[in-house]
Amino acid sequence: MKSEQDGWATRIGLILAVASGAIGLGNFLRFPGQAAQNGGGAFMVPYLISFLLLGVPVCLTEWTMGRMGGHHGHSLPFIFKEYLSGYALKITGTIGVMVPVMIYVYYIFIESWCLAYVYYFLSGGLGTSNLSPGNLVEQKAVIDASSNFFLDLTGARENGASFESPIILFFLLCFLFNFILVFRGLSKGLEAFAKIAMPLMGICALIVLVRVLTIPGIESGLAVMWNPDWSALKEPKVWISAAGQIFFSLSTGFGIALVFSSFLKKKDDVVLSSLSSASLNEFAEVVFGGLITIPVAFLFLGATVTAFGTFGMGFIALPAVFSMMPGGNLFGALWYFVLFLAALTSSITMLQPGILFLEEGFRLGKRKASLLLFIFTFTLCLPIIYFNRDFAALDIADFYIGTIMIYILATIQIFVFYFKIGVDKGAAHASDGSIIPFPFIIRLILKYITPWFLVFIFISFCYMNLPEYLDKMDAEKMSQLALNLGKDEQAARIKADISKYVVLGLLGIFVFIYYLVHLALFRSERK
Repeated sequence: MKSEQDGWATRIGLILAVASGAIGLGNFLRFPGQAAQNGGGAFMVPYLISFLLLGVPVCLTEWTMGRMGGHHGHSLPFIFKEYLSGYALKITGTIGVMVPVMIYVYYIFIESWCLAYVYYFLSGGLGTSNLSPGNLVEQKAVIDASSNFFLDLTGARENGASFESPIILFFLLCFLFNFILVFRGLSKGLEAFAKIAMPLMGICALIVLVRVLTIPGIESGLAVMWNPDWSALKEPKVWISAAGQIFFSLSTGFGIALVFSSFLKKKDDVVLSSLSSASLNEFAEVVFGGLITIPVAFLFLGATVTAFGTFGMGFIALPAVFSMMPGGNLFGALWYFVLFLAALTSSITMLQPGILFLEEGFRLGKRKASLLLFIFTFTLCLPIIYFNRDFAALDIADFYIGTIMIYILATIQIFVFYFKIGVDKGAAHASDGSIIPFPFIIRLILKYITPWFLVFIFISFCYMNLPEYLDKMDAEKMSQLALNLGKDEQAARIKADISKYVVLGLLGIFVFIYYLVHLALFRSERK
């Protein structure tokens, strides 16, 4: 499985690398929050249906298309030369390079939060360990202390405050870790690290899980997960949220699986490998994300946990819960170490498509390509970190890049597989060299359900969320909303301006990367 540039030393290394890229903070933070807000165990019904109708088919197509297009190159613009040309190829290639790189830009900041919590749990610096959950007053004190610590640490109270917080040191450490691992290449860097990090992540998560399941009264927390509120299934939002969670948890639309599978030869397996990677991801999400976060949060905080968003659940509610547990500092440190490893393995994979593009498109060596990409991403990280009041810049970047653009890329991939390749031809190609054949039921689902299901989910998601994010760029609307809520109007106007400039910045970056893709493809055609 070696290419002239780099490649995978073993098949298990490839599976672990792709799974490590998918297993991230979405599994351990986003999934519990979505389940808690959408009927608990009832959420698992649309979740599993979406895994079958969307998750598995898209994973199989990504691995298949990557192997088919790998003879053109290993970055997305070159892989898609097998299927597209002209402006369609350039736009798709631009999205494929931009999505993982730009997600890395803000994802590594969140990664640094996890590393910081490991340190502060071990050092006892959270400032909540002397409190107990004896009554509602003390419970509120725990949550308030946890909330204040989180906002101060991340600099979310004022723009620029993060540069005066210790979080900037943890950010620099994370950046250094990523740089070292990426610098070593695929087999010696990412693959070697995944082989260590994935088992270590599983062991630490298992220790925390055993501790959670042995807490007296935990059955009341488990009841929330496994005694579902079936009435929630009548809500369309629950179904859309479940499909969206499958989409995000598998990193569908990142283009990473396409890039990694492009190193495979025709004799190499893609069917079992892709199914193994997807299954490993879902196991981590449901078993560790679902059985640790939701039960223990409900046990200690009750139904109030449904009011916490993803960040609130992960960095306010859970630290508060661990501070109430006997031995909470140790188990809290272990849990955030799991989150840090999950985030680190994901962020490393996000950089690979960009590095491979610079190598192939401009004939740069890996070290020079890595250095240029790290300078580029570091420069873009700084405004995300600086303009962090209420996570304004991060929120806007995540919506347009981490949601809208990955939906678009996944939709392009599915429709290319459906219309350009053909489901039957693609399935036959995938079966060549694979340990098991392309599942017949998945072939039928790809033919008649997945493309249209994906479009429906995308349109529904935009209908539910896009107006809100467009309003966030309107200074007048945000100012009026702040006035109605009794909040600072000037701060609301500044936040709207930040949102507007983030969107304009993203458009500028898109144009810049489009130009680079155009140059790279032009150079390859001339050669």
